Amino acid sequence: MNKKPPFNKALYLEGQDDHVAILLLHAYTGTTRDVNLLARQLNRQGYTILAPLFSGHDTPDIKTILDYSPLIWREEAHQAYDWLVSQAYQQVLVFGLSMGGLMATDIMAHPDYQGVAGGVFNAPVVTDRPLDLQESFMHLGKVLARLRHESDQFKEDSGQILAGHLEQMKEIEAIKEDVTSRLDQVTVPFYIAQSGADELIDPQDAYRLQDHLVNARIDFHYFPENTHTIPTNRDRQAFDQSVLNFVKQVTHPY
Repeated sequence: MNKKPPFNKALYLEGQDDHVAILLLHAYTGTTRDVNLLARQLNRQGYTILAPLFSGHDTPDIKTILDYSPLIWREEAHQAYDWLVSQAYQQVLVFGLSMGGLMATDIMAHPDYQGVAGGVFNAPVVTDRPLDLQESFMHLGKVLARLRHESDQFKEDSGQILAGHLEQMKEIEAIKEDVTSRLDQVTVPFYIAQSGADELIDPQDAYRLQDHLVNARIDFHYFPENTHTIPTNRDRQAFDQSVLNFVKQVTHPY
């Protein structure tokens, strides 16, 4: 095995159990910090963890995200999965938060998926309307600009920034449509976590996803008080434990 993953700024935690590896994918505008706490919880159980950083993320300027297409992030997710598979782990699982969950589901919906299971956390895979994240996106951009002392420049560029964001949303919608059309190909155990106080997506989307996974065994968990970035919520213990239980059940069923 080549134990050093070839991904810039990836979070990589080698586990004592060399049979199980878990891929964790972060959210749109997020970073590996989205999944850092969960990654370390899982690693303490002996599992190897890889959490790649999508290109353009984790910078002080929101505009760097706009330099990359969601299609590139999709490819990066697949490259990370392919690398784990190439390391000859006996059991690979793929999870993701929000957009990362969409990318994780995309991987699992391929007929040649070699993993044993996977899942999503607050992921808008199946929705009844297009995603509308422009308010939260522009707010984050404004905050980052203020920290750089460039608020005036951000205001001047805001129209162009919003246009770039909306173009990315169109590409994400196209990915969603493609993934939704292949959900019947998911046949491995599938974990779903949904926060009831999710401020970015409709909590009902989780049930829509569940209904489309007609050939998978679903492990569904609803957390009424939690918010969107559930792996970093203060009250995340029940969520963490549900993920740990799922992984253990799938990888050590007896």
